[in-house]
Amino acid sequence: MATMEATPESERTTDRPSRLASWRRWWLAGTALDWGFAVLSAGIVGAGYYESYLTRNPPAPNWAAAPVQIAWLAVTLYLAVAGFRAWQRDGRLPSVVPDRYGLSVAGCAIFLAGILINGWWSDAFGPDYGVPAIFRLPNLLEIAGAGLIVVGPLRASAGRGELMAGPTAVFSAVLLLATVTFFTQFDHPYIDQYAVRGAVLLPPFGSPFDLAYHREEILGALGLMMQTAAITGVVLWILRQSRLPVGSLTVMLTATAFLAATQLGHYSMVLVGIVAGVLADIALALTRPRADRVLSLHLFAVVLGAILSGVYLLFVGLDPGTWWPPDMTYGTVFACAIVGGLISYGLFPGADAVRAASVLWPALSQESTSEAPDVTVERVEHALKVLHSTRDLADNPLIGMRCIAASTPGELRKTIEAAIEHLRASQFQQDAQAGQILDLYYVRRIGGHYAVTARVGLSRAAYFNRRSYGVRRVVDRLRELEESATPA
Repeated sequence: MATMEATPESERTTDRPSRLASWRRWWLAGTALDWGFAVLSAGIVGAGYYESYLTRNPPAPNWAAAPVQIAWLAVTLYLAVAGFRAWQRDGRLPSVVPDRYGLSVAGCAIFLAGILINGWWSDAFGPDYGVPAIFRLPNLLEIAGAGLIVVGPLRASAGRGELMAGPTAVFSAVLLLATVTFFTQFDHPYIDQYAVRGAVLLPPFGSPFDLAYHREEILGALGLMMQTAAITGVVLWILRQSRLPVGSLTVMLTATAFLAATQLGHYSMVLVGIVAGVLADIALALTRPRADRVLSLHLFAVVLGAILSGVYLLFVGLDPGTWWPPDMTYGTVFACAIVGGLISYGLFPGADAVRAASVLWPALSQESTSEAPDVTVERVEHALKVLHSTRDLADNPLIGMRCIAASTPGELRKTIEAAIEHLRASQFQQDAQAGQILDLYYVRRIGGHYAVTARVGLSRAAYFNRRSYGVRRVVDRLRELEESATPA
């Protein structure tokens, strides 16, 4: 009895050191290269926001662009020194680019292109200021280059197989979101607060310039929807390659809220970022998205969109208040939730869409053409699924195989049925059973999987294993026919 009572206490005692050790391992994750690169790339983002602040609060000094260029030079030299040392150590040219830092190197080159053409562009089209400055080609190159630069530690973490993002990866994720936010700041609700009473100068009601204040309502709603798309897209892109530790979304949203708030001094928006981040972390923990639960990812994206807009509109509605009517307020929150869901379907389209993509655009061999397409498992499975649908079978790339008498759905169906019959007539029992299953389910269509399982007398697990085996054997047979039909 005493032993049984001591067991929970001993488990708590042994769990505490293991948790501390796990926490320590997490903080030590990432290489020295990652840590140094993350710190230096943060200089690019910080200097970019500082230059934007100087531009928004004229007169901007002549050296406004110097800090961001110095930060870029520091990152570039850091990568160059790391690559040179790796080349000296390994003696191989590919080691000049650190593993998974290829995009960062490309980003440094793109950023340099923006710097080099900036002077010529200013001479040709005049100085830049205001919103057009963001869409100026040299500035767009620098923003795009910065976005590629800052993802280095995040991609390196995923390349090492770290399923949980370490501190350098989280830092990189923060910088990526900050870079995307920097580009979208021309219509950011934390900067230009179109929904806040008294924050924007409204013309007289009914003015031909802005009839019924539609312009401010449109810009305010579009700003919230654009930030929802940007944040949801970045978060889901990160979740495609690694898990985020608890509190990561809070850090990401708080940091970007602070950087946006510095532009016009709206530091109350930092509190909005904190609250939205905490709620987003809770939503991520509750939905527990996994690869086999894509619906939970879509649900998380919808909730995240509602959180980002809802917390902001609630905050400004309480103090100092909003002049938007209820339909505009509640409708914007709902629209942002829809935007979040749509972004999630773009990044996580679902199993059916992935299967369709593997049929339409599989990894092809160099010899694959429309006249001699690759015979892949995905394409054969699709052809079997639509075997009795002339229209869908005509869209399958296998219709271009040389072993078919004519490139028609009927001839493709005959060829596949002949391959199944060849498998069913095999003297090898496993092949014969697999051919019988394919014949009953796809050709004769006697019913669902349960009916075919009962007919062949196999267990459910054995049935599906034999069915998958049969599809692979049909692929082998079609490849044999294709090789025999290939002209010498």
